[in-house]
Order: sequence, then C-alpha cells, then structure tokens
Amino acid sequence: MADFFEIQVITLNDLRSDQYGLLISDLADIIGEVFSDPPWNENFSATRIIFGLGVEMMRKNAILLIARHKQEGHLIGYILGQELVVDSDDYRDQTFFKISGGYNLDFLVKNNQRTFYVGGLGVRSKYRRLGIAEHLSTALISELRRHKFDFRIGRTDLQAYGMRNLYIKQGFKELLINDINYPERSYWLLSLN
Repeated sequence: MADFFEIQVITLNDLRSDQYGLLISDLADIIGEVFSDPPWNENFSATRIIFGLGVEMMRKNAILLIARHKQEGHLIGYILGQELVVDSDDYRDQTFFKISGGYNLDFLVKNNQRTFYVGGLGVRSKYRRLGIAEHLSTALISELRRHKFDFRIGRTDLQAYGMRNLYIKQGFKELLINDINYPERSYWLLSLN
C-alpha cells in the first residue's frame, strides 16, 4: 500500500531553499485541514501556520518528515516535533512545563535521557486510513533511534480515536498524567531502547 508515496526528512535548509514556498504552503494547507477537523476545531490562517512552522523548525533538534505522493508530487502527510528539555536559556526550546503546564513529565530526563515530543502528525483527509500516519510515525521512530533518543512522547485528545489506536498499535503506553493546559488530552510514551 505504501508504494504510492515516499517519506522524506525535511530540514530548515530545505524550507529556506524552496524559492517559491511550495513546500511550506503545502505543509500549511495540510495542517490547516487536519486541525480544522474535530476534535481540534481550530481555524488558523495560512500565514499563522507558516510562521508557526518556522518557529517549530528552529526548536532544539526539530525533525520534520513528510509523505509525498510519488506520481502527483504533492504532500499528503507530515509529522513534526522536537526535543524537550526541563529548562533552557534559549526561548525557542520547548520544555516539559510549556507543553503540559506542570512538572509531572520531568521524570523523563533523569539520567540524562532524551525525549522527543511530536506536536503535529496529520494526513490529508483524502488519504486517511491508508497507513500513511503509521509509516510517518515508524520512520520518525527509526530516525529518533538513530539520533539516540530514549523516549518519544505525544499528546492527543481523548476523542482522537485514530491517533489513540495508532499509539496502541505502535506500543506506546498512555501516561496517567493530567495535562494542565488541555485536560481533554492525554500523553502517550514510547521507550526507544
């Protein structure tokens, strides 16, 4: 089934070298589509999404993977995240506290362990239920192991059944930690060792 798309790692330099902005526009279009659906129901302008992507790509050890349709060339899915830290003097770094509103996730850095947080995973509605999200997640897990991460963590809405099922299928464990910022969301953790 995966023969009609390919997965690529995209760097900040790739985005900067895209003279016509086609890649970033395609990404913004996917993100806008994905997060306007329930349970997210968010409506952000393409300009805000593009700005947000630039910020996300400058975070500590950010990784972006895309799924591209082989024949048609357009993007059909993406996964994006970055390394989490307990604290940092660099305002771009994402901390456990910033994402959760509390300190309950700080245990993930004991013994200098490294945790990667995925803030976005999405597939265009036309291509859902074809295994694209699973392939993106699997490719990211391989990339994280290559970069010596210890954990991959994600957060999703309690009503996002597709994402919750993907986490279960890939061996993630739901953490019994409440998110102070978004109480309707739960955390899922995968040990990479």
